[in-house]
This record gives sequence, C-alpha cells and structure tokens, in this order.
Amino acid sequence: MSKKARALNTLIQFKTVLMDEKNALIKNDSAKVKALVEQKQTFLDRLPTLTTDGLKKEDLIGVVEEIKNLQQTNLVLTQQVISYQEMMMKAISTGVKKGSSTYSKRGDYSAAQQANLIDQSL
Repeated sequence: MSKKARALNTLIQFKTVLMDEKNALIKNDSAKVKALVEQKQTFLDRLPTLTTDGLKKEDLIGVVEEIKNLQQTNLVLTQQVISYQEMMMKAISTGVKKGSSTYSKRGDYSAAQQANLIDQSL
C-alpha cells in the first residue's frame, strides 16, 4: 500500500473509531468507551508519522473536518456524562445526609440516625 493511501486509510479508520465512541457515549456503554479510548491512543501514536505527500488538500479536508467535528461532539458528550454523574452523586449524598423524623424507644418524636450506604466524603 502506498504512503498516501495508508495515510488516508488511517484517517478514515480513526474517524470510524470516533463514530463508535460517539455511539458508545450516547448509549452510556463505559466498557466500550474504555476500549475505544485505548484504540484512539494507538492512532495518536501513528498520526504524527503519516506522510501526506502526493495527497491533494481536497482529499484530506473532508476527513479531517469530520474528525474534528466528531472529537468536539465526543468531548461535549463526555462533559455531559461527567456533569450528570456529579449531579447524581450530589443528589444521592444530599438525600442520605437528611435524617428522617420518627418516634424513639421512649416514645418522643426525634430525628433518627440513618445508616449511610454511601461514603459522604465524595
């Protein structure tokens, strides 16, 4: 395979990995996201070594633009997932901190201590 065909093929493969990552982020499939991030790392090692000699700028612009857009989309999706997780942890830890009021063994009304299932130091 020629160098220019290899360069274009590598970019197209990278774009495919980014599209798979986008779908995995949307589906909240963390195992698949982890595997795809590892795949992306191998591309990050290969991309600087690609030579585009002989390729026309028009051949590259479309693929590179799609890669750029997918990277931005995946970044936004990742930030959204992190924000959602933080919101859930805050809601859970706030709910756990609140004690419920009940009657004590002596018959008076007081706030009960709850057993905490979640580490509140998060």
